[in-house]
Amino acid sequence: MHIPLETAAELVASLGGADFPHKLWQWLHAQIPLCHLSAARFNQPAADALVQSVDWLFSRSADGVQDSEPALLSYLEKHWRQDPLLSHITPLQDPQLVLIRHEDIAAQDYVDDVFRRHQISAECNLLGRAADGVYALALYRQRDQPPFALEELALLRRLVALLLPLLVQHARLTVSLRRSQLPSLPHLFDKRLATTGIRLSPREQAMCHCLLQGMSAQSAAAQLGVKESSGKTYIDRAFLKLGVKSKAQLYGWCLACV
Repeated sequence: MHIPLETAAELVASLGGADFPHKLWQWLHAQIPLCHLSAARFNQPAADALVQSVDWLFSRSADGVQDSEPALLSYLEKHWRQDPLLSHITPLQDPQLVLIRHEDIAAQDYVDDVFRRHQISAECNLLGRAADGVYALALYRQRDQPPFALEELALLRRLVALLLPLLVQHARLTVSLRRSQLPSLPHLFDKRLATTGIRLSPREQAMCHCLLQGMSAQSAAAQLGVKESSGKTYIDRAFLKLGVKSKAQLYGWCLACV
């Protein structure tokens, strides 16, 4: 697969603008049938370090942008730490192509919210490392489409060297705007907390942040380096002060300020 010079020039000229995702989608979809395309940056200071957060750069699909928004929000708010792609991203040095099917995902709620709800059968990820993290261009197929063929995967693998530098440059021009448009749940939590007069201890607040990022109480305690019983005590104290009784109510408490 070779990209025509005119197409390459159009992509370069549109970097940082609203037309870049659309032009990229049009060209890729014409070469390899897709149902959806998305791009993200996994913020990781160095290989083998913990991925700290995810910036969603853009999404496009056959049905337009809005069709992907529910899956996008669900992924950023609840599921990104469950993504099996992290096991490839954490040690990544050289560009890779990673194929993920819903059978490869252990977290059932992730499968239900992202794959089954949107009839996704497979996700092909083009991965590359830059100075500010790992960039991923994900291409999706639905159940009514054929699986990715070996010939298609080989062609996509050869595109990594071309597409990822474009993606990195586009992200550097636009990612700060995307962050401001899509604040994280911990950000919304802190924003509302600052207006209520409720005072949480640093541990209580940190436990709430972990829960809002999709962690269990056990995982949150491990993340903070405290005993599981202590972590549950911090959560109970925070919930009592906030007037909530469950993680779902904690989500609602955050979104009340939106």
